[in-house]
Amino acid sequence: MKNKALGFYEGRSLDDLEVFTEKEIPIPICQTHDLLVEVQAVSVNPIDTKRRQMTVLSEDFQIQGYDAVGIVKEIGSAVSGFAVGDRVFYAGTTQRPGANQRFQAVDSRIAAKAPAGFSDGDLAALPLTSLTAWELLFEKFGYIPEENANQGSILLINASGGVGSIAAQLAKWAGLTVYGTASPRNNEWLKNNQVDHVLNHRLPLAEQINKPFSAIAIFYDASTYLPQLTKAIVPFGKVGMIVNTKEALDLNPFKNLSIDFYWEYMFAKTDAQLMFETQGAILKRIASLLVEGKIHTTAVQTIDGGITIENLKLGTEAVERGNRGKTVITGGVL
Repeated sequence: MKNKALGFYEGRSLDDLEVFTEKEIPIPICQTHDLLVEVQAVSVNPIDTKRRQMTVLSEDFQIQGYDAVGIVKEIGSAVSGFAVGDRVFYAGTTQRPGANQRFQAVDSRIAAKAPAGFSDGDLAALPLTSLTAWELLFEKFGYIPEENANQGSILLINASGGVGSIAAQLAKWAGLTVYGTASPRNNEWLKNNQVDHVLNHRLPLAEQINKPFSAIAIFYDASTYLPQLTKAIVPFGKVGMIVNTKEALDLNPFKNLSIDFYWEYMFAKTDAQLMFETQGAILKRIASLLVEGKIHTTAVQTIDGGITIENLKLGTEAVERGNRGKTVITGGVL
């Protein structure tokens, strides 16, 4: 069997005809805890763009793709709970080659069995964003990850993006009243994702809210919104962020409110090899919630016809435009 991969040695603009190239590489060796997966679908995420743009020149062929659905072809000697032939989904890690290849090796402890009855594309939209949202809501903010187990309201800034779209559903499932900001053209999308109160991101928050929140999740450059939040957060409240800021953040105005600030980066666990097995457990919960109809996919654009250079460029263009929800590519590497 051959293993074709899509990647690059140097981060180039999408306008460059050679921004991505194809290369035949060895099939990965299945380590003790690994699954060797034949990839069937991937999604494209902002981290793909960021990591590509940061790569000046690399001796190693850079293979991205941090969401995947595929079929298990081989299992490592210490793997439990999986068998050859299982369909799985996962986000993978930035420390190993990504899913834009025909065969990928992934640690079984950060993967989960894919639930039946859902397409490869619908499932590929979920791992990275659902892990990010779950870790922020339930590990950082401390909400109880059970249906209707919490009270109060939460504000999601950029609720129409990839993470915001699933965070809204999880927050609503957990019992919270959800407020979300977005462009007015995305109002219906937010409503479909369980946002109770839609706010116009172009208008000041103070004009649109009646009382402050106990938690605010910012899925956008926080420097744009932070000055508004002193009037939007209760004392001892919590603010979470996932996006690098272009400007330094002045947190001094929040000192007398005793606000807790959190950074959420779902790859931190696999980067540091700490608590990473929790991600497989989280994806099992996500799979159960899908089957129970408590949450739904956030895939908006599905590009069929295989993981090719042309389709990868199309998917990346959608992400760099800032489209709502997730863009997925199905059909495996041709």
